[in-house]
Formats: sequence, structure tokens, C-alpha cells
Amino acid sequence: MRKNWVSYIGDYKFYIKLWLAFYLYSLTVGILVQFVILPIIFPSAHWKDGLMVGGDWIQFHTEGIEIAKRVQQEGWNVWTLRHPISGQAMSGIAGLFYALSGIHKPWVLLPFNAFLHASAGLILYILLRLLDISKKTALIFTIPFIIFPTSLTWVSQIHKDGLYILGMYLTFLSLALAFYNEIKKNVISILVGILGAFVFFTVGREYALKIVYYFYALFLLISLLMATINLVWKGKESFLRYGKTAFIFLIIFATYGLLQPQPQTESQQPQTESQQPQTEWYWNPYISDKIENLFYTLAVWRNEIWARYLSGHPGAIDEDIKFRSVGDFIEYTPRALMVGFFSPFPRFWFSQSSTTGGTIARYITPFEAIYLWFAWLLLPIALWFHRKKLWFWLVFLMCLGFIWSHVVAEPNVGPIVRKRYGYVMLLSAVSYSTAVELWRRKDRKE
Repeated sequence: MRKNWVSYIGDYKFYIKLWLAFYLYSLTVGILVQFVILPIIFPSAHWKDGLMVGGDWIQFHTEGIEIAKRVQQEGWNVWTLRHPISGQAMSGIAGLFYALSGIHKPWVLLPFNAFLHASAGLILYILLRLLDISKKTALIFTIPFIIFPTSLTWVSQIHKDGLYILGMYLTFLSLALAFYNEIKKNVISILVGILGAFVFFTVGREYALKIVYYFYALFLLISLLMATINLVWKGKESFLRYGKTAFIFLIIFATYGLLQPQPQTESQQPQTESQQPQTEWYWNPYISDKIENLFYTLAVWRNEIWARYLSGHPGAIDEDIKFRSVGDFIEYTPRALMVGFFSPFPRFWFSQSSTTGGTIARYITPFEAIYLWFAWLLLPIALWFHRKKLWFWLVFLMCLGFIWSHVVAEPNVGPIVRKRYGYVMLLSAVSYSTAVELWRRKDRKE
């Protein structure tokens, strides 16, 4: 982390070219899916207007048209980010593009989708370079993130995962930059941290914003501890280095706190018995109520809401498992990480789904799974090689936390594979690229 920052991001022309290449690829693929692949090659998987059958994008598209029509009839003062009934932010974003263009077709959002995906790909490349990975190797192992078929969900359709992944990668970048000595780099980390928080808030995934908020509380404590240890053992200079990092984390932590969504005002009408949470919960007297309430909320979602409205779909996994205490979550953690890192398991490969699109996915994702499985064999080597880079350990911890949370919240392979994408693609890229760099160094020595 002591190398000149210019050596990583100073070549602006190269980064612009790289971003443009990612952008043009994403835009081209989106156009091909909407105008060729779905309507001509796989018409049974085509709903209409370039959208696949059986996805949330149909709701976002329909609600976006509704919002756009209201704007065109009544003016921009009626535009809202979130649909008044569903509360979905992507509906508001779709409505914004439809109203601005006057065209109520999903292809209008393809340039926006490509922008998000290309930007996330560029940040992944920069993260690899910050780990001292060579340009060529970093580029090679960034490409799978850009081209793997799972990404078509947010590249060619209307979905919030593009925003979600970009927001998280910006957060990872802020972590990395916070460990640079120069104050200008710390200012950059503050800006990208705030932008990451804003993206989370915009996309409407409040739970992600809350999880990141608590992670930064932990990171603030870690940086303060490191500053104290360095003051005792290494002197003032090392203390100031980690002290600056702690200050940056404090600012980002406060920013995330300010961006936390305000709780909705409770209705004056009492809840009926069927509306009240029925989850039996065993409270732990040794855990803070504020923290345990997060686990309880997650348990209510998993035990009741998912079981009532979303269970029984193809791809279900471990739906019979219920959580009644924090201990249940801890006990399930090894299984959750196994599902998060290794799914889809072979029993889901090359099988029929309830929709043509789902069946196509089951014939494609096995190859992604195999790519990841080999990466996990190399991950311990990468962790050891980068063991002195504290920011990478913090990023790794966040990846584990979010993968775990997605598995315990939604016991279905489809959402898990889609929502873990940003995390596993980052860790797999680090694993493969580190192994290649070590192999090259070995060859040079010989």
C-alpha cells in the first residue's frame, strides 16, 4: 500500500478505454438478448418487449409505465422513486427513463444497465491492481465478472442488482483507499463511501445499508485498536497512519448513520392476529437487544414471510430450517457458507425448471459453479499471500457476511446465485490472479 497511487490510477486513458470496452460489450449483449436471443431463439422464454418470463423485471416495467404515464399527464411533481404500492425503487427508475425518453420499452434502460455493469467491472480491476496484481492478469480475471451469464439478469433486464453490486464495489474501494497515507486519498475514500451508501439507499435495499452500517462500526473499532497497538509497539508515525484510517471510518460510519432509512410511522389501526409476527424467539440476555433485534427480524422474514408467500418455488434449498434464536443462526453458519459458495449443487444442474428461462439458466450456471469451485481451492493461498493487507481482510469479512445473510434470508438457489455474484466474483478473481502471479514469480526465480 506504500506504492505511488499514480501507478494504479494515473493512466486515465487506459481506464477510459477499459470502461468503454466493458460498456460496449454490456450494451451489445443487452441488445442481443432483448431483440434476438429471447424473441427469436428462445421465444418460449420471452414475455414481451425483450423481457424474460417470470421475473421481477416484469413488475418493474409495468409499474414504470404507470409512473411515466402519470408524469406525462400531471407533470414531474408526481414522479416518485418508489412505486406508491410496491415501494420498489427500480419501478421509479424505469418510470424516470420512460418519461424522459417518451418510449415505454425496456431497451431504453440498456445504456443505464451497461453503465452500472461496466463501472463495477472497472472497480474490480482497480481492486486487483491495489493487491499488486499485474495489469494483464488483473484484466484476464476481471473479464469473467463482465461476461458470465448470471450478469445478464441486470445487464439485459430491469433489475436492481447492477446498482447493488456497484454500490458494494464502491464500498470496497473506499475500504482500500482508507489505508493510504496521503490525505487526498482519504478524501477520495470518503467520497466513494458516501456514494456507495447513497447507491444502497437509492436501490431500496435498506437491509444492505444497515448491514454496512454495522460493519463500519466494527471496522472503526478495529482501526482504533490497530492505532493503539502501533502507538505502543511502533511509535507515533504508525499510530498516525491508522489514526487517519480510523478518522475516515468514523466519517463514513456517521454518513451511513445519517442515510439510514427512517422507520415508518406505525398505523393507528391495531394489527390483526394474522398480521402479527408469530415466530417464537428465545432471547439471549448476553447479547445487545439492538443487535439481537436484527437476527429476530431476519428470522421473521425467513420463518413467516418467505414461508407464507415465496416458498415452494423451484430451486428451494433448506426451506424446512427455521430460526428461533441467535444460536440457531450460528449453528447454521457452516451450512449457509457452503450453500453460498458452492451452489448450485449438481442436483440442480441440467434439469427442468418451471419456466424456460429457469431451465436455460440450469444449463448455463453449472459452468460458473465449476469455475468458482476451482477458485475456492486457491482462496487460502490468496488469503495467506495478502495477509498483511488489512483492508483486504475487511473486504473478505464483508463478503462472508453478505453471502451468509442472503442464504439465511432467501432459501432458494436463484436469488442466492444472483445476489452473491459481486462477492464471489471478487474473491474468485483474487484467488486466480494471485495464483498466476505466484506462478510467474516462481518462473522468474528459476
